Amino acid sequence: MIEPLLSGLVADLGWPLIAVLILAVIATSAIHGATGVAGGFLMAAAIAPIIGVKAVVPVMSVALLISHGARALLNLRDFDRSVFLAIALPAVPCIIAGAVLYGRLPAAAIGVLLGCIILASIPLRRWAKARAIKTSRPALHAAGAVYGGLSGASVGPGMLLVPFMLGYGLTKEAFVATLAAIALTTNITRVSVFGGTDLLDAQFLMLGVLVGLVTIPGNWIGRAILRRLTNEGHSGVIDALTVVGALNFFWLAYRA
Repeated sequence: MIEPLLSGLVADLGWPLIAVLILAVIATSAIHGATGVAGGFLMAAAIAPIIGVKAVVPVMSVALLISHGARALLNLRDFDRSVFLAIALPAVPCIIAGAVLYGRLPAAAIGVLLGCIILASIPLRRWAKARAIKTSRPALHAAGAVYGGLSGASVGPGMLLVPFMLGYGLTKEAFVATLAAIALTTNITRVSVFGGTDLLDAQFLMLGVLVGLVTIPGNWIGRAILRRLTNEGHSGVIDALTVVGALNFFWLAYRA
């Protein structure tokens, strides 16, 4: 079963393109491991021109299931269960609703949606930081519901959780660990929804697994980088990558 799927994948993409894809995934997963965000949509940006915008979220859901699982384990001792539950519980039903909606959107609309969600996170995070927002548990619940609805239909809404989680007082290590667990829950939910549709066929599932396995060494590299980043450096890297990722999806929407 696995060998024919791998053969089909190699026949469709070719070894040179697969090699480029692997290198891109290692690089973007290292960024993901260092920042807690950004790597997911950069990975999506790298594979979208190859597999098409429509298939990006289903394939990335499988890949990030592995990536976030590995990153959650690597950062387990910094995990904040209270913040996780406050966000994840209201998010899950909204993720299901968003994933169902995703299946009905055209490719161009998906590209615009991804770009807008990612780009909007920069002013939101800077606005929250400038006002030194102190997040309450009800605010975490509300953020979780909005995040869930958006993440069911896109890759990258984790950026929107940044001001709320950091405003709750999490350190950058606790933020990365807790967001990894939230994202793991998100992707388990999305894969469960997409698995019952034609958006996630056997070959796309295999591609998602391949991408996910390649993220593991990237996450390990990213954790080493995280320990050397200052809070200001962490914030600046996120902003720069956000702009690049958003512009890429607008370009893909235009092409679609």
